[in-house]
Amino acid sequence: MANKRSSDLLTVGSDRSPARAREDYVKAIYQLGADGPVRAAALARYLHLSRVSVSKAKRLLEADGLLEREASPSSPLRLSRRGQKLAVAMVRRHRLLETFLHRALRVPLERVHAEAERIEHVISDDVALRIADLLHRPECDPHGHPIPYGDAVLKRAALPSLASLTAGATARVVSLDDRDDEGVAALAAAGVLPGVTLRVESSGRDRLAVRCGKRTAVLRRRHAAMVRIAT
Repeated sequence: MANKRSSDLLTVGSDRSPARAREDYVKAIYQLGADGPVRAAALARYLHLSRVSVSKAKRLLEADGLLEREASPSSPLRLSRRGQKLAVAMVRRHRLLETFLHRALRVPLERVHAEAERIEHVISDDVALRIADLLHRPECDPHGHPIPYGDAVLKRAALPSLASLTAGATARVVSLDDRDDEGVAALAAAGVLPGVTLRVESSGRDRLAVRCGKRTAVLRRRHAAMVRIAT
């Protein structure tokens, strides 16, 4: 019965295995809410799935002990302690793989997210930590996202986006949204990368012009919205 129930869980991507489905869902919930609740509608938008698929997954994840059981079917999703542990492990694998691919294999930044998505499900936690040691325990992946070690849930402050700045403002790039390969490629080509300090030269309806050092680049506003900053 357990195997049949798990096989009904819709998966993300081409791998239809129940194990990958569970890992994809708990990782997405973690990325959206960390240790807080996540609405089913938000998860559906994030994973580009229907509300029906997410509702079905919610019931199965609760049965597997990865979500806290809620009194109402409309209640938001909250990871259990077991679910948090799995989610943190998956995030750690993913971000370490991105870092290894980019640093050691020189895989372009816009490709590392998709490559890591494929590999993260087939390596063990032991291999992930060996990669961490090889890389001297990096704090962040190449997109600027912190790499969790241990089982602790990382607390993250909400940061504004580059698109929110007006002309004349300066900021330091903290991280990039890694789920839009085209956007990451455009930002990397413009030199808008984690750790860079930039100045907004002009801000229009569809474009922003930013100066990084001696270089000025024009960004689409939707790409600027992928950039998290500290002012």
